[in-house]
Amino acid sequence: MKNLVHAATAAVLTLSISPIAYSADAEELAADYDCSTVRFGQPSWTGVKVKTAAATWILENLDYETETTTASLAISYKAMEGGDIDTMLSQWFPSARQMFRPFGIKGSLDMVSPNLTGGTYTVAVPSYVYEAGVTSIEDLDQHRDKFGGEIYGIDPGSTGNDTVKAMIEDDYAGLGDWELVPSSEPGMLAEVGKRTGDKEWIAFLAWSPHPMNINYDIKYLSDGAKYWGPNKGEVIVQTVTQEGFAWACTNVGQFLDNYEWTVEEQSLGMNYVRNEGMEPLAAAKKVIRQNPDMVSRWLDRSGIYQTGGITRMDGSGDSEAIIRDALNL
Repeated sequence: MKNLVHAATAAVLTLSISPIAYSADAEELAADYDCSTVRFGQPSWTGVKVKTAAATWILENLDYETETTTASLAISYKAMEGGDIDTMLSQWFPSARQMFRPFGIKGSLDMVSPNLTGGTYTVAVPSYVYEAGVTSIEDLDQHRDKFGGEIYGIDPGSTGNDTVKAMIEDDYAGLGDWELVPSSEPGMLAEVGKRTGDKEWIAFLAWSPHPMNINYDIKYLSDGAKYWGPNKGEVIVQTVTQEGFAWACTNVGQFLDNYEWTVEEQSLGMNYVRNEGMEPLAAAKKVIRQNPDMVSRWLDRSGIYQTGGITRMDGSGDSEAIIRDALNL
């Protein structure tokens, strides 16, 4: 009998709270956010610069103000937690998982959705080496002499270098007597270019999206999931916001939820910046003009935060038509 009374009381309490009250509470909470200006954080990474430049340009064409602060992931996280940055398009998983974890535990930052999936981060070889039978990390040690017992990496202290060192320290697949050759990204790729030009063998740290996938004929090695994750080190890049931002600023929130690039699109944009000397925004516009469906993908979809697609800041206008007109599509 007591349980029935409790159930009846709970039902009465639930019914007494109207949707109008919930709506009023939501608007009161949303008033704590300035939705007219969207403040982006970005590390100094080419791909993120291209994506951020395109996002800010689109929002400005929809009557928003934007600000972009260039800082490391760690600094940007803290600034976002403190309310000084609204969003960031650069949370790589799994490589930056541990860096994000404290903010996830506290719930002080929100993940909106992935802005890129299907990337890769692991050890690669030239295609002619792959075709010669080196298709997995476990094949490397059988051909140690041809590789010189070396795996080329990037900057000392990078997560990729650390992962290669962990494989060596654990003697994974017989790599215990191998050596990581740290360098820089340009230095490593210069060595890749030299070796591939001479058809010599080389194993190196590689990832996508990146122009290396356009400029060199390379293949990613399987196995090593304990170190790189499944599917040859599959990468997911998340869009992160300060707590509550996407729910308070629903039009921007829905745009961020829709805003996704493919690996090929981002690699192409990066290639235009790095190898053709274009500015990030010019590179982004060129990619969009070559792939005009990106505009519909970003602006014409309903989703979690609102129904009816993206609008101008004041709720009016056909955003897709506005952006297509601005791009002369």
